[in-house]
Amino acid sequence: MQKPLERPMKKFVLLSILLSCFIAGSFYQASSGTKKWIDSKLGITFVWIPGECFRMGCAQDNPKCYFDEKPLKKICVKGFWISETEVTVEQWQKFLKESGYKPEEKDLWGCEATGKPTFPQDKDHPVVCISSKDAMALANWLSKMNNKKVTLPTEAQWEYVCKTGDTKIDPDHANYWSGFAGQNKRDIYKFTSPVKAFPPNRYGVYGIIGNAWEWTNDWYSFKTNPNQEDRKVIKGGGWETKPKHLRCSIRKAVSPERKYDSIGIRLVINATSN
Repeated sequence: MQKPLERPMKKFVLLSILLSCFIAGSFYQASSGTKKWIDSKLGITFVWIPGECFRMGCAQDNPKCYFDEKPLKKICVKGFWISETEVTVEQWQKFLKESGYKPEEKDLWGCEATGKPTFPQDKDHPVVCISSKDAMALANWLSKMNNKKVTLPTEAQWEYVCKTGDTKIDPDHANYWSGFAGQNKRDIYKFTSPVKAFPPNRYGVYGIIGNAWEWTNDWYSFKTNPNQEDRKVIKGGGWETKPKHLRCSIRKAVSPERKYDSIGIRLVINATSN
């Protein structure tokens, strides 16, 4: 015979578990088999990337690559979580409102004093005009709110997701860096586009190439190994990028204080999948 309090107690335990998941974010497995976690504050969705070894950089004899992309080298990364999209305008504005963070209004390139680009954006576009310092302020706040280590991806993590995710690059949907914004705009977007405007790679990651360059957590050096210099590495190309620059190994160096209308944010969580 069932005890009178057994069923209500089970319901209470189940409710407690669901509530704790809501407070700390929600884990679930998508129909594709991809493990996902949604943070409870801004609604940023992270997907699980299994650890593996890959070949980072570009072949020494590849004439299309620049010297700082070479040579190819074997790099192994541990499993981590990465945001399935770049941080959106809406998510950034919510962070500013809830955290009280005040971005510095300096080192603006193609950006207004308000910290916004000179072109219009919708709420589901990638936030740009963000410095590396701003990006880390967001990461640190999310770390505190979710009790997880949220940060910017290393260059190796970023390139691993790009290369092993089977990213398909179509230059017909890219802007040509000719001095005129979106001169070709064959993707119908003159500047940035919605973060989910195009299909994801096999990991479920959207827009790893194009739309906005993305800050990494590594300092730039002429070789692919990070070194303590005064500029940070950005990856991926943006809405103003030539087709020849739309590849996984491309890397640029930018002062961490500068804010460009073509640089945005993608976050990672260095944690286990459990």
